[in-house]
Amino acid sequence: MSQPDATFEARARQAHEKLVRQVIDHPEVTLVDIGYDLENRASPKQIVLRVHVRRPTTKSSLGLPDDIDGVPVVLIIGDYQEETGD
Repeated sequence: MSQPDATFEARARQAHEKLVRQVIDHPEVTLVDIGYDLENRASPKQIVLRVHVRRPTTKSSLGLPDDIDGVPVVLIIGDYQEETGD
């Protein structure tokens, strides 16, 4: 799929909202977004829900499904810090 259609985009946004509600209070989660699965060499343009976490972990340890409403869920490790203007 090179360009997601409007129906898929709406479904992805709704799935994103569900996922945010599910993980927003988890201390290891730093961000939840919609984007490409850059690790998927077979389908690098596949739109997925990306859960950014501070340390390596598994979806099962966070209670995450493989997909939400047909939109795949992937983990990305990234302990992001606020930038200061020093």
